[in-house]
Amino acid sequence: MARRPVIRSFTSPTLSACAAACVGLAATGAHAAYRFDAAEAAFDATYAATPIDVEGVVVDEAGEPIAGAEVTAIGWGSGATNDGEFAFTNAAGAFTLSALARRSVLLRVEVDGYYTEIVPADLHRPLDEPAAGTGTIVLTEQRPGRARILVGGDTMFGRRFVDGDGDGIEGEAGDLIRPATRRADASAVLGFLRDVLSSADYTQVNLESPVTANPETPHPYKSYTFFSYPETVRALALAGVDGVSLANNHMYDYLDGGVSDTLSAVPNAGLDWFGAGPDETTAKGTVLYRTIRGVDVAFQGFNQLVNDGTTLAAYTLTASDGPPEKAGALALNRDTITDFMREDAPGYFAIPVLHGGIEYSDYPSSGMRLRFTQLVQMGAGMVVAHHPHTIQGVGLVDAGAGPRFVFMSLGNMVFDQEVFETFQSYLAAIDIDEAADGSRAVHRVQLIPFQNEGYVPKLVSGAWLDRAIRNIGHLSTTLPPSATAGGAADGLTGAVVFPSGPRAAAASAASQYTTSERVEARAVPLASRSTGPVAYPRSSAADSLAGLRTSAPASCDYGREIMLYGDFEDHDVDDAFHEGSMWSMSDYRRVQNSVVRSGTGAMVFLRKSSSTTQVSTYMKNRVKFQPGRKLSLSGYLKGENAGQFRVQVYWYTSGGSSVSNSTMFTRAAGTYGWERFNIDLTPPSNAGSVRVYFRATPPATGEANTFLDDVSLVEWEGTIADGAAGFAFPTPNDWSFVRCTAASTGLTSLGLTLTHRTYELAPAAP
Repeated sequence: MARRPVIRSFTSPTLSACAAACVGLAATGAHAAYRFDAAEAAFDATYAATPIDVEGVVVDEAGEPIAGAEVTAIGWGSGATNDGEFAFTNAAGAFTLSALARRSVLLRVEVDGYYTEIVPADLHRPLDEPAAGTGTIVLTEQRPGRARILVGGDTMFGRRFVDGDGDGIEGEAGDLIRPATRRADASAVLGFLRDVLSSADYTQVNLESPVTANPETPHPYKSYTFFSYPETVRALALAGVDGVSLANNHMYDYLDGGVSDTLSAVPNAGLDWFGAGPDETTAKGTVLYRTIRGVDVAFQGFNQLVNDGTTLAAYTLTASDGPPEKAGALALNRDTITDFMREDAPGYFAIPVLHGGIEYSDYPSSGMRLRFTQLVQMGAGMVVAHHPHTIQGVGLVDAGAGPRFVFMSLGNMVFDQEVFETFQSYLAAIDIDEAADGSRAVHRVQLIPFQNEGYVPKLVSGAWLDRAIRNIGHLSTTLPPSATAGGAADGLTGAVVFPSGPRAAAASAASQYTTSERVEARAVPLASRSTGPVAYPRSSAADSLAGLRTSAPASCDYGREIMLYGDFEDHDVDDAFHEGSMWSMSDYRRVQNSVVRSGTGAMVFLRKSSSTTQVSTYMKNRVKFQPGRKLSLSGYLKGENAGQFRVQVYWYTSGGSSVSNSTMFTRAAGTYGWERFNIDLTPPSNAGSVRVYFRATPPATGEANTFLDDVSLVEWEGTIADGAAGFAFPTPNDWSFVRCTAASTGLTSLGLTLTHRTYELAPAAP
């Protein structure tokens, strides 16, 4: 087999500057005065000099090993030394990449006759682990009559990308995209994702921005308008994107002129497009037809959002035949989807791409649910949706011809939002088969989670990948059966989504996966009748809490971790190591690697007796929760001649207005090993988001080192009235904590019986 060239490492001046600042803080000046810095530098040198192996197994869909597959590492920045290292699988399908640097990489797995897979490998492992495993990598046979389509979410290159501080001046330090190098800079933003984007037969995303070099006519009534320069969208094509939907609520941000510029700039950039036009009739005629490896597909885009800031007909966001005619996105309504499905899509695998719903929501709105089911009833092969900027689960609609997939919200692919919930996203890779009789069906679905860090998308690995997949599975499993509470089921249900090796599997039928169960019994000490938060001990990434029973009458709560970044680990694959970008850091409080409770990272606070102030850290973004729910905050502290340590909680409304704050925990000064703290929180009634500050004061004498690790913020989502009666949970899910309060005051411990249910992809015919 001829080797395909590896996409070599690249470095954007802007990104590399950030990476240099984030990789580690130089031990100079006042910072060098701390004894801890020398110990940390010595540890970092040892860590960097200690190689690690990467191991895995490559099989086909039937579970048979694939020999001769080439596995190539792709690395950047401090991981560039791993870039281009490769190995071949043996007769058992196993491979080992030996003696790599401990910097996470992507792996390109390729062999003739199969689709290439790009998977992350977490190499940020503790020093006592000589090897890291990828799990089983399943390759899909590539053949005529099978097409792989990759779909992604909201994408733009404007606003904070070109003007990071919002002062109206472009090209300043910190701007990711600068006037003289727009195409190269936009390519750098996509650099960590481009291997995945280019791995499919056809890749399509939502271009949520007009493309113009003349932003002189902003929509006069919209609160938010933005545009992308023509040079930047060329980067999408260079990264492997083939087509874009223009049907969204920002396509008319610069009125008719902006739409006209977009309709010229997008094809000039080498991109297919659909979903907008100078009038409604033309927009309806933008159906994109493609035959992809023998599979006939038809794309069309639709925008649900018609008005923003005004109901004046001249400023609606959708195209109109008038009079007078106006440009814009193709509207999402019964007539437009009927025209597409009945007149344009017969004889094709129809892929309607919808833009609508409620921003920052976990589940689709009633209006979007209605369109999902209508489109499948009309014969859509699958449905793709976006606009909330957050991910939602994967849905299914069965109109009698078998279940069809609905990707209810793919979140942001490239976007400049600063809202915490918008940082997590995924791409969906869908394999579509066309039979000899012309019928078409989805063969396999994989989901590829990533995060946006500093507006740059990066694949995630390790425990973060597992958690991200479980979150998508949780949202799919807990999808309400109807648009309104207590209403009749509308036919939209959740797919079964679970971790499978380094990818997420999305199943539409029980025959596509197997489950196994295990019962675990444990006794938990009680304090004031309560167990406090008890972490659910997963035996594997695809292990879900399926049942709970208590040994005596007790009320129990169950919940999920919502802070996400409190373990201080580095699980994304990029050009930096342990940059800790989500946390406020300085020379005196930062993520370090030498003293940890678990994993490879923890926060350190450095103070001297001569210091005149405390030192604090906090997560830069507020974390939202459902108003009215209770929370628990837990974590671990370690002190070396430490001063007093405090935890202060600041409450905000969902929109960010300050409500109140209070100190919820104080640890006295001293030297102590890793200790757990746990704080039960009852938010103010009008609070919907929270930020936690961790503060360390100077010691009485000498130097103080205080370490913080494994912080969890648990949102309690449900209550079991009596655990002794037993409770069954829908699975797959991401419930990761339980807590119980015994009814009796005489008990010193409470028995918990936990049922584990583990999912595994079933062998399938290729």
